[in-house]
Amino acid sequence: FEIQRDFEVKQVQLAEDITATARATKSQFVIATHSPILLSMPYAKIYNLDSYPASVCDWTELPNVRKYFDFFMQHRDEFE
Repeated sequence: FEIQRDFEVKQVQLAEDITATARATKSQFVIATHSPILLSMPYAKIYNLDSYPASVCDWTELPNVRKYFDFFMQHRDEFE
């Protein structure tokens, strides 16, 4: 559990660092990931390579993100 939590915290920090660096240097990053945390970065242009032909979409439209969302919605009472 501790390793997983550290990994998630590091993903949040990585997303913040990439966003700050992109803005400060006016750079672009090409990142291949399934991480909802990284996919949700502001101003990200996401290419869904699982579709044919590849298409641009919002991170919330990706099937793996929807699975996370559906799972947490099914268990939302457990968070309250």
